[in-house]
Amino acid sequence: MRKSINIMSALLLFAFVFQGCEDFEEVTVPNFTVTPETTTAKVGEPVEFRVDNAPNFLQFYAGDFGHKYKFRDRTEAEGMVSMSFKNAQKYGLNNNATGTLTVMASADYDGSGTPEGIANATWMDISDRFNIATAYDFAWTESGEADITDLATGSPIYFALKFYAEDHKGNGHRQPEWRIADFNIVLSTEDAPAPLTVATTDAPGFLPVDVEGVVESWNTGKWYFDSSNDVWRFRGGPSDYVNEDWLVTNSINLTQVNPDKGIPLKSFSEKLDSFKYVYETPGKYTVTLVGTNTTIYGSQETVKELTITVTE
Repeated sequence: MRKSINIMSALLLFAFVFQGCEDFEEVTVPNFTVTPETTTAKVGEPVEFRVDNAPNFLQFYAGDFGHKYKFRDRTEAEGMVSMSFKNAQKYGLNNNATGTLTVMASADYDGSGTPEGIANATWMDISDRFNIATAYDFAWTESGEADITDLATGSPIYFALKFYAEDHKGNGHRQPEWRIADFNIVLSTEDAPAPLTVATTDAPGFLPVDVEGVVESWNTGKWYFDSSNDVWRFRGGPSDYVNEDWLVTNSINLTQVNPDKGIPLKSFSEKLDSFKYVYETPGKYTVTLVGTNTTIYGSQETVKELTITVTE
């Protein structure tokens, strides 16, 4: 009899453990609620959200610029693409006083950073779209917001600032110094209150290519970055030689944009009862909350939406 009881107890214990393992392996669907204290707020005032039964992980898409759930996977967008930069020059003389800087674009440059790569590529002169400095006092000239939408094909493209100066041949045709700053390419698209950044001076960045008139000095007769002033500089010298130097961007996709991001509110071990958010612009915002329960056995997700109206 005792032996039978022991066997039954062992079977019951095994069944309990087995059932417990099955329960442990089951990942529950998040069943949380997020309730705003008010659905109508004013610009600059915090909106508080109460959270009940928070999941393992919770992400918050506020619905404002850069935080829209519907754009979480967007990497390309359509719209008007414009390019701008500041430029300044000084010291050019005689035949080298004008026309030494041109703006070029290529869809087939190989990105090698070599004179051969420059020579083998097809380059389009787009200088006439920009204001290029003609004064000789280093006063900054704004290039203007040039429309380059026609170059946005969805394929990579390169832009270049080409310096070319004739040799002096003893005639005093001194080469100028150029300075370039605040290079920007932006994309104006639907649903964005401000243009989206496509490229800047730092990203994807520039690569100088010394084509002709190579000078040993590190900062003469070539493009170099002046980190103390945050500008690209070209310092032409008084020597008798032809000088051709290119400052070429790294590869750019003019329709590429960064996906919108959610704000992580909670990780697995954290407790979350409430959070606040401040809207800086009036409008009607679709707020999206993504709750996730995740274990080594899998993941379950729940997406919830609500609307917040923000007034002046």
